Amino acid sequence: MLKQSLQFSFRDKFIFKAFLKKYQAKVYQFCYLLVNDRSVAEEITANVFLTIYEKGNIREINSYSLYQHLVLCVKDSLLVKRNKIISRLQSNTSIVNEAVCLLSTEDRIIIGLTHVCSVSAEDISLLMNIPKQEVKERLYQSREFLTDFLNEQERREQLELLS
Repeated sequence: MLKQSLQFSFRDKFIFKAFLKKYQAKVYQFCYLLVNDRSVAEEITANVFLTIYEKGNIREINSYSLYQHLVLCVKDSLLVKRNKIISRLQSNTSIVNEAVCLLSTEDRIIIGLTHVCSVSAEDISLLMNIPKQEVKERLYQSREFLTDFLNEQERREQLELLS
């Protein structure tokens, strides 16, 4: 009986290693595309495969269930990353204000209405007389700009500490 469970375990490990080899690079690339941070992408990738391994259904796993695990892990990680950014924003309000001032006037209005006033994209499109999709695109681009700006500021601060 013990010998059979050891063989089963060895077989499962072999199957898992093959599965890992086949999908690890794709999962990492997907994660990196979404989070734009190597260490976070590596962490999410590891969590996805660890979760699958711990569930023990190695023989039943397929690409669909892999992507289900991946989406759940990515969503959780993006929420954590977003919360870190928000806390960084709250602690560095003068830097954030500086970054927001670099945006165009319309983009500042969209950011302000969305994040300060909690106005929906649909209502902003009506207020500013622009398509809803444009509001969403500008909001996305502004957030990306602000994130990049804050990341650059953080890198500069780290370099100053190392000097």
